[in-house]
Amino acid sequence: MRRDARSGQRTTKALLRSSPHLASWILALALIVTWQIAADAVPGMASLASSPLLVTQRLITMTENGDLWHNLLPTLEETIGGLLLGLLVGICGGVLMARSRFAATVLDPYVIGINGLPRVALGPFFVVWFGIGILSKVLLAVSIVFVVVLFNTREGIESIDHDLVDALRSMRANRWQMLRHVVVPSLIPWLLAATKIGIGLALTGAVVGELVGASSGLGWYITNSLNVIDMTGAVTALFVMAVVAMVMYYAVLLIERRMLAWRPQATVHAR
Repeated sequence: MRRDARSGQRTTKALLRSSPHLASWILALALIVTWQIAADAVPGMASLASSPLLVTQRLITMTENGDLWHNLLPTLEETIGGLLLGLLVGICGGVLMARSRFAATVLDPYVIGINGLPRVALGPFFVVWFGIGILSKVLLAVSIVFVVVLFNTREGIESIDHDLVDALRSMRANRWQMLRHVVVPSLIPWLLAATKIGIGLALTGAVVGELVGASSGLGWYITNSLNVIDMTGAVTALFVMAVVAMVMYYAVLLIERRMLAWRPQATVHAR
């Protein structure tokens, strides 16, 4: 009996180690079940943190009456717009600071100062300056995203293999060939890493702007729900935000796997 139990435990552990996605789904299911049990067993728990069943019911209701798309689409537009514009500004700034010591010396204090500002505190300023429309949310997202992209771009350029550069120069490669065969391949991993980080930052910027002032969006929905102590509505909006972030992250991860398929995958063997 003990041998059978140990054999079963070893088989389960081996299955989970060989399939981390399965382990991830099991963990998610365990958390949901625990949440539901706590909501049913603890008095007042459902009114403070809602429950999976109530969130599911609210999602169905929001889908049927159009509230889901009415609030999801503005947040998506602000997030994607802020992410793309933040990538553009960050790449341009990173290239400039990596190629010019003068520019790096002049701009470094300002970039560090901007990076140290709490973006949540800047939300009201952006709404006052640019209104409650989409522009203020996009620019707030840009202010968060571009610093990460700038640092990664600069580091990527500065870490380029100089021996490879010298080898191409010895073969009289022109600037376009140097850019195509050295600079871009070296930058892609850094930019994809920055993009994956930037997804959450852009979504944060968009939602913070909506929390401060908006007429629609997931942040606006959270504010309205909390104003009437509707915890289910607020938790539902948070859940939708998490799903959006995961979908965007895995989309970038898929692009990364296709673009960097030539790189060897690191494997870790557990004993």
